[in-house]
Amino acid sequence: MKKLKLSKVALYVLAFLVLVYSFFPIYWIIISPLRGNPGFFEQSTVLWPTNFDVTYFINMWNTTNFPVYYKNSFIVAGSTTCITIIASTFIAYILTRFRFKGKNLLLNSMLVGYMLPPMLIAIPLLGIFISLGIEDTLIGLSLAHIAITLPFGVWMLNSFLKTVPFDLEESAWVDGASRVQALLLVIFPLLIPGVISVGVFSFIVSFTDYTFGLMIVSSEGNKTIPVGLAAIKESTSLQQSELMAGAAMIIVPMVILFSFVTKYFIKGLTSGAVKG
Repeated sequence: MKKLKLSKVALYVLAFLVLVYSFFPIYWIIISPLRGNPGFFEQSTVLWPTNFDVTYFINMWNTTNFPVYYKNSFIVAGSTTCITIIASTFIAYILTRFRFKGKNLLLNSMLVGYMLPPMLIAIPLLGIFISLGIEDTLIGLSLAHIAITLPFGVWMLNSFLKTVPFDLEESAWVDGASRVQALLLVIFPLLIPGVISVGVFSFIVSFTDYTFGLMIVSSEGNKTIPVGLAAIKESTSLQQSELMAGAAMIIVPMVILFSFVTKYFIKGLTSGAVKG
């Protein structure tokens, strides 16, 4: 019994250390620009600032195009997430409910693009977008992000759909529902943990992307936060404090998002891994 208690204590201590190690960089980025001037430099080793000053955040917001970058990032990430969820749900449904030649090859080949470095995908995509006339647009950037998030979504929801009994759909058909109605009203609610996992993954990948944003978008009005922040660093006289404030404004949406969906995200990942 004593050994069991000691092992639990050791486990909790280890978990706490991992939590501190993982969260501390995020905390430091958020809290540092709140020290204000000259506290940003004078209190650089203090874990908790003596005053909270949002001057650096205001400077970043008012003196640069950061609001435009922020809006573009949410538009691209939101559209990428919505399209990925819808498309991956229907594709995974087709792969699990229909029989056709090359189904396994199609499913496996979808991961090829996901495993390649983003730069190798961005170059041919840029050529395609130029021929279509959608280069340097938020539409093109969203499509590029979907090329990365869609394979993960299909694989995740494919494993979930395999665990859903086919009898549920047959019962819905007997009651007069169409195949689409059965999918949306009967099957889709059972996929919510997986859908949330796909949504969170898609939003984070799109919101924090730098490579595709750098390659596909060039005009100032279409840049997203990561690319815009790098451009601010190179073309303005803003100090490290303002740039860190910008980085904090990138992190905060991610932290808020995870705080609401962590339980469903973990459930989605573990359920898909165990049952798939």
